[in-house]
Amino acid sequence: MIGNLFLLPVSALASYLIGAIPFSYLIPKVFLDTDVRQHGSGNPGASNVSRVCGKSYGVAALIMDVGKGIVAAFLMHQLGLPLGLGFLAVLGHVVNPFLQFSGGKGVATSLGVISYVSPFAGLIFVLIWITVLLIWDIAGLSSLVAISSTPVTFYFFGVKTPLLWISLALVCLIYLTHRSNITRLIRGEERTI
Repeated sequence: MIGNLFLLPVSALASYLIGAIPFSYLIPKVFLDTDVRQHGSGNPGASNVSRVCGKSYGVAALIMDVGKGIVAAFLMHQLGLPLGLGFLAVLGHVVNPFLQFSGGKGVATSLGVISYVSPFAGLIFVLIWITVLLIWDIAGLSSLVAISSTPVTFYFFGVKTPLLWISLALVCLIYLTHRSNITRLIRGEERTI
């Protein structure tokens, strides 16, 4: 019992710190000596890396950001802890202690955790994201529509109720991180990729 009481907060912190590894900041900084926060939207996320540094760097950042979500969820699963703790990786990405508690918008890391919890939900997320992007060419809109699908797909694929509630909280978090995008979408001023 004491071991579990110790393991739970330590694992929660580990999940948060895994999510906080700022790949979208590190990749441009290491390979191009570019601080992506000083260019484009100023957001240390894969979409901005793609705009500022080129699609190959953006894809690399995307893969790494998705990967850390998968790793966090995998770690919780292997330790026999609630998979919901894996979602703390998203919080680590968004509220990043390595970047003065400011980070990316959390979509790629969310996709990683979602895909581990339910590969089918992850696949639907990707298909929706790509479809919306092909129609409107706006990453922010694609992200908002795709994340909104998660509670629905979790429900239909029989994901346990606690994770269903966590997915609803995740939607709220992603909408919060996209509040400036939502404002620009309403005004018709949102950036395309």
